[in-house]
Amino acid sequence: MMKGVVWLFASLFLMMISSISFSAVKNTLIDFNVYDSNISMVAEKDRVIHSNMVQQGKAVDLSQYGYPEVEFTGDDWTINKWKITLASSANTVRNDVLSYPLKVPSKKFGDVLGVRIHFIEGRFLSWATISPPFDFYPYFDDGSDVNVNANHEENSLVMGILMNVGQIKSVSSWIYGLNYQMQVGVRIRDRNDQIQDFFMGSVFYDGWRKLVWTNPEYTESVQNRVLQRIALYPRSYPYIAFDSFVVYKPEQELGGDFIIYFKDVDIEYDRAIIREELDINDEAAWGILAAERLKKRVQDLRTIGEKIYLYRQEMKRQKAATEQNIPKTAPTTSTNK
Repeated sequence: MMKGVVWLFASLFLMMISSISFSAVKNTLIDFNVYDSNISMVAEKDRVIHSNMVQQGKAVDLSQYGYPEVEFTGDDWTINKWKITLASSANTVRNDVLSYPLKVPSKKFGDVLGVRIHFIEGRFLSWATISPPFDFYPYFDDGSDVNVNANHEENSLVMGILMNVGQIKSVSSWIYGLNYQMQVGVRIRDRNDQIQDFFMGSVFYDGWRKLVWTNPEYTESVQNRVLQRIALYPRSYPYIAFDSFVVYKPEQELGGDFIIYFKDVDIEYDRAIIREELDINDEAAWGILAAERLKKRVQDLRTIGEKIYLYRQEMKRQKAATEQNIPKTAPTTSTNK
């Protein structure tokens, strides 16, 4: 009798578990309609936090290591400053010059990312990536998350970073096609700097379409999931960052100029950690993550700062060369015969 009761309770428990499903969260990773304004907000907050750290004597002085000190501005990250990287076989000066991004107005979505790619001409396989001028950084100088607001609401700002991301259920993107047989992918970088490509499909159509990659291994049924414990503090909360779009040129396309437009990238995912259930604020007590995150931030400053420094130096050289070619005084002409 007791055995039958136990079996009944076990059956009811399994039925209850099987009826429960995870509710995946859907957030926008990047949206070019608001990208320029949002990234300017991040750059300004970064400037304020860095200034406060300097005043408190907590900022790392990169100059003592020989690295240039730079101040990021929103202008360093704008859509028009994104970069196109061609496959090595197509990476010529001419193709590079003819491949560039542009902020383009759309009647349907507002501002979008427009891209001109000049592929290698001929029936060759090729590819190109479309990426921001620098990698998106997840942490400020004080170790705080870039995409968490003052009310501790994660992912409240659309700017290329999503925090606390576990298993990904789907990736979607509004992409404008012009009847070319090119294929498109979305490339995402995780907290360990590992890259994962999500193949979105062909753009052999005209107009806007929402292309979707769906994880074939994802299941919402708890009973069918591989359940495991996730190490929490002081492990860093997982995050993902937008890395680039990838455009693949098949053999049947002749190459040359190719135009494409992107509106956004949405991610549907499981939260890795339910922060609301944590009784103790571990980071406030120990500060381990802040030290690790500041170390990562310094690493980003070294690489990003070096690129910005070289870019600005080149701009100064070009400006100086232009000024040298301008006559000091405008030539005068006489009307007297």
